[in-house]
Amino acid sequence: MKRFLLLTIIPLMSCSTSVDHRIFGTWKTNSKFYAATYKIEKNSKKIIGKLLYYNDGTTVLHETKSDKDVFIKDLQYENEAFVDAISGATQTTSKKYQIKIKHTDTLEVTTYVRNKPSIETWTRKQQ
Repeated sequence: MKRFLLLTIIPLMSCSTSVDHRIFGTWKTNSKFYAATYKIEKNSKKIIGKLLYYNDGTTVLHETKSDKDVFIKDLQYENEAFVDAISGATQTTSKKYQIKIKHTDTLEVTTYVRNKPSIETWTRKQQ
């Protein structure tokens, strides 16, 4: 009986994927073109990204505390990076965001505009 339990439990434990919790928190962009603050959090069983603040000199957006703030709807961990399987910005299932943890307080965020990558650095906002 013990052997049966071991043969059943070990494969199940090895199949579980762990989430790197360093992704969670509030992040600021380091862009010379705009200022933005985002929050990555777990909502139910999904990892989502929310817009808290955005200002590009012509458009200013603030958090509305509604579903309108969610711009990343389902981050999934694949190949040492987080990817958004369903982006809130478009009605497509293609992956639009790739986020790599470079350091506890630094993310490398790649977005795709017309299939060309745009890479940004986000830093953790200290509370």
